[in-house]
Amino acid sequence: MADTQEVMELSLEKVIESKLVQNNVTEQVLAVLKEKYGYMKLAAIDDKESYLEIKAAAKEVAKVRTLTVKICKEGREEAVKTQKLWIAKEKEIVSQVDVVESALDAEIALYDNELKRKEQEEIKRKEEVYINRQAALNKMGATYQGGSFVLGDASFESELVKGMDDEIWNNDVLPKFKAEYEKIEAVRVAEEKAKAEREAAFKAEQEKMRQEQEAFRLQQEQFKQQQEEAARVEREKQAAEQREKDRIAREAEFEKMKIAAAEAAEAKRLADVEKAKQDAILAEQARQAAEAEAKRQEEIKKQQELEAAGDKTKWEDFIKQVKEVGTFEMRSGQYRKRMQMAKEKLEEIINL
Repeated sequence: MADTQEVMELSLEKVIESKLVQNNVTEQVLAVLKEKYGYMKLAAIDDKESYLEIKAAAKEVAKVRTLTVKICKEGREEAVKTQKLWIAKEKEIVSQVDVVESALDAEIALYDNELKRKEQEEIKRKEEVYINRQAALNKMGATYQGGSFVLGDASFESELVKGMDDEIWNNDVLPKFKAEYEKIEAVRVAEEKAKAEREAAFKAEQEKMRQEQEAFRLQQEQFKQQQEEAARVEREKQAAEQREKDRIAREAEFEKMKIAAAEAAEAKRLADVEKAKQDAILAEQARQAAEAEAKRQEEIKKQQELEAAGDKTKWEDFIKQVKEVGTFEMRSGQYRKRMQMAKEKLEEIINL
């Protein structure tokens, strides 16, 4: 089969080569193209003559390329048709086979998935069993030491505990741990009982001491109350005596205050009378001074009016004279400016 394929490929190559030779597409033609045009370059980037030569050469090379593409395309048309037929037939048969193959694969997958599920369930079951066994050992007080579960004289490696079947676990291993647990528990219960008895005796002794201390405390408290009551009675007696002394002292102080208040009131009355006299004298003096000042101001006003009447006449005469002052037209700029200033000053005086 391989030899036949190789012969067919060689025969096809000869057909292709012959077709190209018939159209003058040969190795010699390609060699000439490379030799003649393969090394052509522009004389300069703006050299038109070499540009036109290269463009003409490109057209010649393109003719060979176009002819080669045309020949090869015509030659493979039949091969493309054959290829499409083979591909279509492949898809048709594979699709028919796939119907049967897919169904078989589905059945195989069912078995494989079920097997995996059971394996996972077994792994999960073993893990749960191991967890339960660990919990049972921990509940009895077993400890994990150096890869083994230890309780008293019983000791088993964790891998054995995990991997052994239920029969060995229930009949051999678990009873050994339970026996150790019961021995340890018996010791613990005995110790707790002895401890409870010691604590009960200690509590009874403590209660006896507490009762004795309570009785002594009550006696002390009663004696203290008696002392406090006697002290209270004495304090109340002294307080009553002190209150009486304070009352007598307050009454004496009150009488002194009444006398002092009366004396102060009389002194204030006499002072108020004297002050009223002095206020009346001062008021009269102020009235007389005000009248004298009013009279003096009236005289001054009259004098000013008399003096003002004479000044007004003088001022009116002065303004009249100012109005009669003549002004002149000056030639030079300097004096024209001065004359203008003089006019403004005269107007200012007249408007005062």
